[in-house]
Amino acid sequence: MERFAAFEDSALQARLKRLRRAELELKERLQARLIQAEAEGRWVPSDPIYQRLSSVLRQVRKDLLDTEHEHLRRTAASAGKRLAA
Repeated sequence: MERFAAFEDSALQARLKRLRRAELELKERLQARLIQAEAEGRWVPSDPIYQRLSSVLRQVRKDLLDTEHEHLRRTAASAGKRLAA
């Protein structure tokens, strides 16, 4: 992918680590907000904080998937070069 062309392999792996950590943290925050909104008697899908956290989590998951695909592409390309040598 062109958007990852400037990334060194180590930077790509660091991005993967950050995105995985962010995903876990957002899932925890989303669960906590769900509990809080229910305790307040709010309808959770309409809660603005819940909506925002859900939106950010979707974006992080998309970024994580794109980054994982790039990592796999590079790993496969590297393995192919070693086999050809």
